[in-house]
Amino acid sequence: MSIHDYICFNSNEEYERSIFQFVQMAGDMTIKDAKNHIDHIIDRTFSKKRFLVYKYNSRNRAGNAYYAFDTGFRFQHGKERIFAYTLKNTRRDENPKEFYGLFIVRETMLRDEIRARQNRWHIGDIVFDSIDSMNELLGKLAEEALYENWTFTNYQSKVNHPILKNYLENTYFQLVHQGKLYINKKEEKMLFNTGLIDSAFNELFLVCDIVPNSAKDSLFRQEYRSPEIYKTSNRVFRNYSRNAPLPVATFYENPGDLLFNWEIAQKPGGINIADEHIFRDNLNRINNGLRDPVIRFNFDSPNDIARCRQMFEGALKASLELSKRNYKFVAPQFWPSTGKIQFLMPIYLEGVQEIRSGNSREVLPPTVALSMELVHGQYIGTTILTLDMAYQNARLIARPDGFWLDATKIFAPKEHD
Repeated sequence: MSIHDYICFNSNEEYERSIFQFVQMAGDMTIKDAKNHIDHIIDRTFSKKRFLVYKYNSRNRAGNAYYAFDTGFRFQHGKERIFAYTLKNTRRDENPKEFYGLFIVRETMLRDEIRARQNRWHIGDIVFDSIDSMNELLGKLAEEALYENWTFTNYQSKVNHPILKNYLENTYFQLVHQGKLYINKKEEKMLFNTGLIDSAFNELFLVCDIVPNSAKDSLFRQEYRSPEIYKTSNRVFRNYSRNAPLPVATFYENPGDLLFNWEIAQKPGGINIADEHIFRDNLNRINNGLRDPVIRFNFDSPNDIARCRQMFEGALKASLELSKRNYKFVAPQFWPSTGKIQFLMPIYLEGVQEIRSGNSREVLPPTVALSMELVHGQYIGTTILTLDMAYQNARLIARPDGFWLDATKIFAPKEHD
């Protein structure tokens, strides 16, 4: 039996996205092989109910759950496993299948999703008793590290430094993948390099307690607690590390991969946009990014959808022209889900607007950012991101210095808390 005998999808494109995600994460696999593997895995798992169930409460309904299982493949040929999960189909009057959707994810990020759904405060596999203890660590690290704005000043979050939290989480995920965590079994400590330095150029590390017997099942193997910040010169840290190398996480191999190629993009078909995912799944991101409420779109109206697409295409052409004149205009981002380098193109649906104050002029932020990936000589516009999401993804590679990726000007919607 195939995946479609067990799981329903809203569209064939939604199914194809899951398959392509699997290909990107597993690597060296054709789409045909990926579909065959998925069908076999799904039939083997669902025919005998061999999935792991993680219940959580949602705003819409109580008692929802992840139905997760190990695909048997490894992320980017490393040690980290690739998991998949599905959800209960709540619209069985429309489709009788018991489950909805297939979501392919790295095991570290699946643990992250589940803990978030279960309202557990955490940074990767580091778990905190409360948001206060997590904020205390983030505050200390922000104070110790070379100065950087780790907060969206136009939005108050429960997390004191949300950009720093996102940076640490995704740095941790990459260190796990690259095998760069250090475990001191005798001291029961886990250590890793944050990638940050202080004003004297000392590297900053986190040292955490290993929680004995914390594993609940094959997914939740290990948890860590009580993180402390240490510098290279600290004698206690040296005792923990045993002078073992603790390298930083790396997110690219060739610096040339970080440059957007506008010559490819300007060719006919050089940028191909995934219309359905952008103009159906993520429409709220467009409306939230518009400053003028008069031009917001009613996406139940075909006329408004057509108007949005037309404005989007015009804004994309304008941004492409700007990219020819500034090689830093399109920013690289690391996409943790697949471990791939992508590019962020700012989209100004209301045009490039300026504010003048005396002799100074300031460009207002764009509406959204188009995320693109180079696939076989063509840029595929995979999704659109809010500016806070774009900034956090770009920050993994380097501190953004573009005029549109500025944390002091970005408004972060509440949904990203």
